[in-house]
Amino acid sequence: MNAQSFQCPACGAPLLPRGGAPVISCPHCHTSVIVPEELRQDSETGRWATVLYDNFASKDNNWLVGSRTSEYFTPLNQVIEGGRYRWEATLSRVSSISTAWLEGYRVADFHLSVNCKHIIGNKAASSWGVIFRIQDNYNYCWFRMTDSLFFAVSTIRDGEWLNLVEWTRTDTIKPYGVNQLEVIGHDAHFVCLINGQIVNEVDDEHFSHGLAGIALEGYTAGEKTTFDFLDFTLREWKTT
Repeated sequence: MNAQSFQCPACGAPLLPRGGAPVISCPHCHTSVIVPEELRQDSETGRWATVLYDNFASKDNNWLVGSRTSEYFTPLNQVIEGGRYRWEATLSRVSSISTAWLEGYRVADFHLSVNCKHIIGNKAASSWGVIFRIQDNYNYCWFRMTDSLFFAVSTIRDGEWLNLVEWTRTDTIKPYGVNQLEVIGHDAHFVCLINGQIVNEVDDEHFSHGLAGIALEGYTAGEKTTFDFLDFTLREWKTT
């Protein structure tokens, strides 16, 4: 095995990276595999560039903060301090969701990565996740997980929900630990990862560009839940 190859984690076969591609398919077992960062090379046609990194050491990026009461939350408190973006919520009703994103970072091909920790609340009563290809409050894609070891992927079109991946169990989740969600989007194809491991790949062709953000969803009325978002990284494939 030469210095530029690496082993497939599923079958052990040698794999060769392809330019700057972050994900390749093993030709032996057909598993999708993340290429180690140090083995990715800028191709002649493009490169990954970080367009936003926020470790929540300051409020410079103007995320939503403050306390708000609505038909869904009584209330939802959001504060940035000490390197975390804390969301404290009391749910008013079943299936309550709140989202947050930043304007000015509309991307096509992207790599989104967020670390978060569930601080307070039942493992199955709420979820957190990343939203991407956001057009507005009624049109976006949504990858989320619970500390009860389940994840799902949905797309929202004109306010109507379509599940691309139904709730699915995975042992890649660390209950009440820091978990990382990632999405790598190329055209209409999305690779979804939890803690560095691919858990699913989906296709959705409705949104070719969009913003990226984070979200919380609750499933039990009266539940109190707290999440700490620890960082937010958005990279874009830049053509040269």
